[in-house]
Amino acid sequence: MTPVVRAFRAGVLLAGFGLPCALHGQAAPGSIEVGAGGGRFYGGSFARGSTEAFDHKVLADDDILKGFWIGAQVSRAWGVELAVRRTASHFIANGSGVFPNKPTLGGLDFATIELLGIRSFRFGNVLPYAGFGLGVANLDPDLASPAIRDSNRFALSAAIGARLYAARWIGVRVDGRARATYLGSRRFDDHGFFDSGRWFRNGEILGGIFLSFGGR
Repeated sequence: MTPVVRAFRAGVLLAGFGLPCALHGQAAPGSIEVGAGGGRFYGGSFARGSTEAFDHKVLADDDILKGFWIGAQVSRAWGVELAVRRTASHFIANGSGVFPNKPTLGGLDFATIELLGIRSFRFGNVLPYAGFGLGVANLDPDLASPAIRDSNRFALSAAIGARLYAARWIGVRVDGRARATYLGSRRFDDHGFFDSGRWFRNGEILGGIFLSFGGR
C-alpha cells in the first residue's frame, strides 16, 4: 500500500469519526447565530383608501432586499431570532394586460424588525426550519408632498427555510417569508379589522451567510 493510499484511508477514517461530533454540535442549545444577506422583495398592494397619499389602489414594486439576523438556540429543536430587513421600493400604478403600463408614483422604503420563534428539523448538516413571528414595519414614502410622513405598523410573519452547515461554526441559509402588515382603518369602504384592505401583504426570499458561536 502506497503512502498516498494510506494517507487517504486515514483521512476518511478521521472524517468518519469526527462527522457525528460535528453534526451534533451544529445549532447546539445555547449557541448564538449571526448572519447577513440579500434577496428579493415581492411587493403587494395598498387598497383604495388605505393611505393618505392615494385615493386609488396602488402597488409596491418588487425590488432588492437586504437584511441581517441574530438568533439563539434555546433547545435542540427550538430557537428565537431577531431579524432586520429593508428594501427601497416604489409605489406603482395598478395595470393589466399582457404588457401592463405601471408608472412609478413615488418612492417607498420598507423596513421591518421582527422577533420569531423557529422550529428546526435535523437532517445531517442540513437544518430545515419553520417559524412564526411579530414585529414592527416602517413604511417611509418618498413623495412630492412633505406633509405625508412615515408610519410604524404592526406586522405578522411566517417563515420557512433551511440552514446548510459547512462546519460547526459557519454555513449558508435560504429563507422564504410571508408577511402581513396592518395598516389601520381605510378612509372609505372599510369593513372592520378583517377587511383585506387593512393589510399590506408581501413576500420575501433572502439568502446569506451565518456564523455560529458557543453552545453546549
